[in-house]
Amino acid sequence: MVETGNREIVEKFFQALNAHDWESMERFLDAEYVWEMPQSGERIRGLANNRTTNENYPGLPNVKTHRITGSPDKWVTTPSFTILKITGTGDDYTTGSVATYPDGSVWHAVDIFHFRAGKILHHVAYFAAALEAPEWRARWVERF
Repeated sequence: MVETGNREIVEKFFQALNAHDWESMERFLDAEYVWEMPQSGERIRGLANNRTTNENYPGLPNVKTHRITGSPDKWVTTPSFTILKITGTGDDYTTGSVATYPDGSVWHAVDIFHFRAGKILHHVAYFAAALEAPEWRARWVERF
């Protein structure tokens, strides 16, 4: 049997999240999984609470994952969560992504994953809404 590495688990985690395949997602989570969102001061502890939270998220769109061609460092999961970068080694991985929510708002996200025995044990998610750059900095910055 081929062993799945932690980076691949992070990729598959987001694929399952985008497909709303909670059962598949749980295969990548430790039984003591904890998901924290510091900006809202929330902690979701355990697989049952995580699944129930995800199942009850209002207005989730139906998305399809498409085959992506190109460099393995430049890939996309789906229109909902577009992974821009995955970095890490061993039991610690971080992703940078762009999330499009059901209301059409676009947010940037950083997710930090800590693994135990090949499963995600701890997950911290930071979110920031896209915003317009202030004009006063325009002459010193490069917009992208």
